[in-house]
Amino acid sequence: MGIERYTDFLTAAAYEAASPTYVSNRSSGEIYAMPELGRFGLAHGILSWARCRVWCREHDVPMLAPNWFKIRVGPYVRGERDKRNYFLLFQPGDAVTGLGRLAAIARSEARNIGPEWPDRPVPKTGPVLLKFRNAISSNDAKSFWQVRGHGAFLRRELLAITKPRYQPSPVPQPFIAIHVRMGDFRPVSESALIRGETNTRQPIEWYVDRLRALRASLGMALPAVVYSDGCSRDLAKLLAEPAIDRAPAQQSVTDLLQMGQAACVISSASGFSTWGAFLGQAPRLCFPGQMRIAVFNDPRREIESAFGDALPDGFVGAVHTRAWPPVSQARH
Repeated sequence: MGIERYTDFLTAAAYEAASPTYVSNRSSGEIYAMPELGRFGLAHGILSWARCRVWCREHDVPMLAPNWFKIRVGPYVRGERDKRNYFLLFQPGDAVTGLGRLAAIARSEARNIGPEWPDRPVPKTGPVLLKFRNAISSNDAKSFWQVRGHGAFLRRELLAITKPRYQPSPVPQPFIAIHVRMGDFRPVSESALIRGETNTRQPIEWYVDRLRALRASLGMALPAVVYSDGCSRDLAKLLAEPAIDRAPAQQSVTDLLQMGQAACVISSASGFSTWGAFLGQAPRLCFPGQMRIAVFNDPRREIESAFGDALPDGFVGAVHTRAWPPVSQARH
């Protein structure tokens, strides 16, 4: 038994134990879909999951539970805060699990789906299993359009599969989320960032400058929370700002969902920031060259902004409305 089949077997057994009575009652028994999560971070895996989930919803096709189990040595070697053991965070939800999942994999003709958006196949000789995989490079830019407009739905779905103890509590007041990615990212290079290169740290001074600019534009020192895999020493200049706290050590999916509650996300060069803002529908502010993809249909809600730039009135208005929605909107 190969390692992929073996991990599929282990995952199926775990899901079967978690939901032993699940039986799919959907009509489309001859077509299945399953996300292939890859070996990268949570944001990369969520893109495959989200594409597959939206496609299954639109085509009324049952989704097989993904395999969140991956052995990642790097986070331990680098001493990262997040060990990326994502299989501990999630439950199956309404995805097909256990023996039903194994049977569907064994019986079906597998078709690999890259960044394209497939038509609903017509099975000719037997069941078909579509495996949604991301492109390795620039995967968001190639396929994020498939999930744009489905942020609220995907947030509900992600909450449904997140184990209750990892779901964030509601934040009682408006705040600014600041995501500072360090970990395995390359050292700061402003020229590389402006060229649109990924996996590069952004200057701490930029986060400080943009936080001050946003607060000045809003006319008040809105509280801020820093989410980061870096050490407090590296974050010292940012943490020295008034009315700012660092998020407690918690799981990545908790950070992701909590960031989405913010009035604004000041983004890193990581897809993690992008997904946090998108799932929560929070306006986002990006370093020049790092927005890369539009996650909202309204361009006023996401901008690139350099040191010293004045923030556009439309963006500040979107943040203000998010922080203090009109009474009619707040009731919903």
